[in-house]
Amino acid sequence: MGAALLAKRRFATYAPATGFTMKARSFVFAACLAASLSVGSALYAAPPPSLNSPEFATGPYSAMHMLLEKTFLKVDVLTVDVRFGKHLHPRLQEVAKGKEYSEAVAKQVADIAIGADDALVQLKFLRNVSLDMWIDAVRENLQQAREAGLITAAVEKKVSAGLPTWFAALRERGYKENDRLLYRVRADSLRTVVVSADGKILVDKLDKDKVAPRVVMASYFAPKSDFREPLLRSFFKR
Repeated sequence: MGAALLAKRRFATYAPATGFTMKARSFVFAACLAASLSVGSALYAAPPPSLNSPEFATGPYSAMHMLLEKTFLKVDVLTVDVRFGKHLHPRLQEVAKGKEYSEAVAKQVADIAIGADDALVQLKFLRNVSLDMWIDAVRENLQQAREAGLITAAVEKKVSAGLPTWFAALRERGYKENDRLLYRVRADSLRTVVVSADGKILVDKLDKDKVAPRVVMASYFAPKSDFREPLLRSFFKR
């Protein structure tokens, strides 16, 4: 576990469109913070969410993208994509259209993203990652979220304890190259799906919880999130 923590701290985030690089204290798994936030999850018998679904907005100011890579070897680790629902698009355009990236404008976009009630976040793994490493990082980010006031101590404790059970299907396997981890965010639910490279659904959880969707988005866009700036910079890239 100690070696995994040490390795994790040698990763950095990178937005290819801007060349922006920053140290990532917690690797990609901050994004996985809310994968298990709810109690009472259920299997969800439906096709996995898709970035190409027509239910999402298209065109400028409708999506974000970033690449996570290993700093010293420049090894790609995974990509993160965010798509927003059509009714959110006008609000995002109103804030960002015709403007360059700045902290002030980016904060407005981040605030909308954190409160989004219709969005999709996809992580695509470009290398193998063990479940133990992922769980360790999720727990670190749960603590960070709790300290920032985004979740309660009770939620942190419950999620931390439940992770090994909820993701037991990945215990021996972990995440493999080209696996996808998807979060379908809606107003009162969060669907978490892990899909293997060959299309097999490994995890599929539907959480009926109004808190879980917000925590997913906050894990990316909170002021201290390692993902906030590269995702927001990509949003302003035209």
